[in-house]
Amino acid sequence: MQCPVCKADNAEGPMCRRCKADLSLLFRLEAQRQHCCAGARRCLREGRWRDAIRFAAEADGLRNDDESLQLAALGNLFLRDFEGALRYHATVNADVR
Repeated sequence: MQCPVCKADNAEGPMCRRCKADLSLLFRLEAQRQHCCAGARRCLREGRWRDAIRFAAEADGLRNDDESLQLAALGNLFLRDFEGALRYHATVNADVR
């Protein structure tokens, strides 16, 4: 995780290794995001497509990245919502979000 104060990379928290800024909130948000992605993957395995999309959207709201968008696209594919899946796929492959 990159410190918003000094831009140093930090693998461990809760304080920045360089400037000692408190990063505990950012680490908690990332843990919550990982929990949402895990929930989306679990729902995909269990055939709960709409729940997978909901978890993926929640993860994407915490931090927009390819992983959460890909999980949402998979949920849409399984629901046979090809237009929705294509929208997520296009977002993953876009140069600028």
